[in-house]
Amino acid sequence: MFSILQNTPTQGWLRSLAVLACACGSAASQDFALEVANSNPLRIGSFVPSGLELPMDAGLEGGIKGAFDYGVGMQTTYDSNFTLVEDNEESELTAAISPWLGYVSDPEGGAFFSLAANYYPSYRVYLENSESNQFDQSGDVMMTFSGSRTEVALFGRYAQLSGTDRFTGNFNTGSVFSGGVRATRQVATRTSLFGGLSYSESSYSSGGSQGSQNTTANLGALWSASERTSVGSSIRYSRSESDNTGIRDAWALLAELRYKAGERIWLSASLGPEFTSDSRTDDSNVGVRAEIDARYVINERWTWSNSLGTATIPSPDDVGYIVNNLNFTSQISHQLLRARVSGGFSFDYTEYESVGVVVRPRDDEQSYGLFLAYSRNLFSERVSFDTSVRYRMNDGDRDWSQWLVSMGLSVPF
Repeated sequence: MFSILQNTPTQGWLRSLAVLACACGSAASQDFALEVANSNPLRIGSFVPSGLELPMDAGLEGGIKGAFDYGVGMQTTYDSNFTLVEDNEESELTAAISPWLGYVSDPEGGAFFSLAANYYPSYRVYLENSESNQFDQSGDVMMTFSGSRTEVALFGRYAQLSGTDRFTGNFNTGSVFSGGVRATRQVATRTSLFGGLSYSESSYSSGGSQGSQNTTANLGALWSASERTSVGSSIRYSRSESDNTGIRDAWALLAELRYKAGERIWLSASLGPEFTSDSRTDDSNVGVRAEIDARYVINERWTWSNSLGTATIPSPDDVGYIVNNLNFTSQISHQLLRARVSGGFSFDYTEYESVGVVVRPRDDEQSYGLFLAYSRNLFSERVSFDTSVRYRMNDGDRDWSQWLVSMGLSVPF
């Protein structure tokens, strides 16, 4: 029977989050507005495993009935179009230092109760726009209770982020809080129930943008049709609220599929119609909600990962608009003897849906991205070197293109 909860995070899980924290430069900030729509920011119970397993074990120490993970990362990023404009592009060079600290009470897994906590401060300096120098930080905590037939996880995450957001076209600073509970219950040999409740809230402290609040609840069941396949259905309710758009209620009826073939193929899919209503128009609409995640281990050195997802948020800078975003990402990774190379592409289709009186018309947008990354361990596996090149092009309401080139080192203590 497939469970929606995984074991308490292991050493690799902590390491992966540390790497993500060191790499959260301006590229990640471009989609800051979408963070409020993520009802599971810690990927609790994700059926498809992450592709960020790293071989290093250095930096973990036992003690206080658990394990610590700590270190520091340094990164430099060149941005060819800091303000995301079509003409008169302004380049920028950024330097950031990002320590991290993580703790897990049950690193080996198997305990009834486990606690995992992480903290990632980051200070970013801009060469040309020193007034934008910013101290960012994020922290998260998760408590897991694992019984013989029931598993429950409670989580909370808070992040302060800064960067040029592609939804606003301005440099923004802001914060996102997310918290909630997710649970599963095995009710029969081949049947399990799962559900969750989460709340998230975004706010902006600069740039003149408007934050929003989002509440999400889901309940469903999975039936193990075979050793490889589980099928089921779920119902999902979400409620978003913003001063720019009022209140939107959405109900989705989803078909669920989980497929696993050994340790090589994983597939998780949720797909179905979504029925929405808006407080300012009293209109009802029907759309599609989709979450698809797949991973194929071609051989011991090659891995191919794909994801497709939809997200809906109130527009942070336009009155009367709801933003419907569809994202598809494909990535292939190659494990070398002492290094890893990965590359891929991403596509976003952003639809601006009017839900009342609008101040200005907005056209839909398409965003295309290509990326190539290289990482390896140095100095007896004690230092990790990472570099990446990203190209992104936006077409529609705003036309712009951008190159991001970054290099960084992370050192566990």
